[in-house]
Amino acid sequence: MDINVAQESTIKNLFSTFLTKDEQICYFSIPLYQRKYSWSEKQWEELFSDLCHSFAKADMNTDYWGNIIVYKKDSENNYELVDGQQRIITLLLLIASLGSIEKNDGYLPLKFNDEQNSVWVKIAENSRLTQDEKRHPFNRAKNYFTTLVSEKEVDKQALLDHLLRTKISVIIVNDELESNLLFGRLNTRGISLNDVDLIKHSLFYATERRLPPTGDDVVLQKWNNLVQTTSQMNISIDEFISKWWEIHYELSEHSLYTSFLDELDTSEYLNFLDSLLSVATEIKELKINSGTDNKIGRNLKWLLKISPSRQLLPIIISIQETSFGRHAKVSLFELLTVFEFIRAISPQTDFSNLEEEYLRFSKTLLSEVTGKPLSEREIMVEIKKLKVKMRELLPDLEDFLNNFTKLRWDDSDRWEGSGHEKMLSTYAIYTLNNWLDVINHGAGAEYRTRDDDEYSIEHIRAKKNATNGELSPEYLIGNLVVFEKQPNNDLGDVDVGEKISAYRKSSYPQMKELIFKNKRKHTQSYRTKYAMEWDIKDFTIAAIENRGRYLANAFYDKVLELLE
Repeated sequence: MDINVAQESTIKNLFSTFLTKDEQICYFSIPLYQRKYSWSEKQWEELFSDLCHSFAKADMNTDYWGNIIVYKKDSENNYELVDGQQRIITLLLLIASLGSIEKNDGYLPLKFNDEQNSVWVKIAENSRLTQDEKRHPFNRAKNYFTTLVSEKEVDKQALLDHLLRTKISVIIVNDELESNLLFGRLNTRGISLNDVDLIKHSLFYATERRLPPTGDDVVLQKWNNLVQTTSQMNISIDEFISKWWEIHYELSEHSLYTSFLDELDTSEYLNFLDSLLSVATEIKELKINSGTDNKIGRNLKWLLKISPSRQLLPIIISIQETSFGRHAKVSLFELLTVFEFIRAISPQTDFSNLEEEYLRFSKTLLSEVTGKPLSEREIMVEIKKLKVKMRELLPDLEDFLNNFTKLRWDDSDRWEGSGHEKMLSTYAIYTLNNWLDVINHGAGAEYRTRDDDEYSIEHIRAKKNATNGELSPEYLIGNLVVFEKQPNNDLGDVDVGEKISAYRKSSYPQMKELIFKNKRKHTQSYRTKYAMEWDIKDFTIAAIENRGRYLANAFYDKVLELLE
């Protein structure tokens, strides 16, 4: 391995001259396997304070940014930041707050290899941000520096010029595996390595010395695959490894890393990594659900979106790693998704006991309690125990009706429950339609387990009637129905009377239920008695409220059925 410790470079040259080699324009990149940007006010304040301190003393040695480690393949035009990404990102954000980030022949000096790049480009180019993007750590850091500069009344241009004169050393490594090992041996300023960082570097360091020099970086490849796989599920590598470990081993009273060192011999490291990658890949494939419907993917996708549970991942992992009946697995994933939806819309209910039950169930399923594999019958007993706990925590019908009927197709955070209200409303409407979409065949009746590609949300009573914006009844769940995309787009925002003929052509059973009273549950007198009836030709605000109660009752009835 060649390690080239570069001459000290000024920050100005680091982002310009250094990135121009033999007429090739390069940029810094953040590898996918690196942790996300994790600096916050404490580190921002320290960095800014250091800069201002040196700025106030012209004779002070400004070489204090330390080292960064980069890896570069000869065939590529980017330097991967193996160590120092937190400092480099923060320095660029500080530059952006003081002036602007200079491009080098059209290239920004830093590029991300994931969804963060679009936010980064907008901030670097001072473009308009969405509300979510405004809350991103990049933007919060930039705003933090902007506020500090204003409060301290410093000369922005003079401070920027000083920052660009400060220095940093660059260590260039031409071997990707060794660059990661070097990262583990260096102690640089910033946030200390977490347990998963330490596990990662133990894996790299130990296995590199056990494996033959085949020329294939097996560990690096597996690690990168694991990071990419968990990222595709919107799960951090830290969370995945921590939760996997929690249900397979006893955690040390000190740390996850200590437990890792206590439980595994170095000869087991590669098998450990293989186990992580195997179950992560299986869960990802279940979620993607390509080809023949696996009857789990739809619920798994929604479950990962909906659930606030810290024990969600352990229960998903344990189900996937345990062998039992296919039908029972399908039903269990549906039950979990439905119950986590109820949890998300029930802020008054204390579900802390459910967290304990999830963890107990996960560890028992993996035989961590019994010490031997569970039989199919024993697994069914454990599922029944889980259902008992869910029934204990299930809100009563009145509370559920109250929460469900308040759901809006809106994400303005005005509701007392989840901030993802539009998503929750969409899930509920799609799910209710799926339960109605029954196919009868020789094996019995089955309902739809996959959302149709043409699903879209239709507002029955036109949104133009919403006199109070998204607080109006027209945005309540009782005014929502699933409808094919094309006719929905073609109709536009018109009154119900102008849409009924198009509604009649829909193939979705929920639309038929909306239009035809004989397609609804219960008798008409029962629905009228309990304020769950409506007339499509006169779909008033009262009709929205009645239909909301009807949908809530239908959902609650199905939950009780799943809990049997």
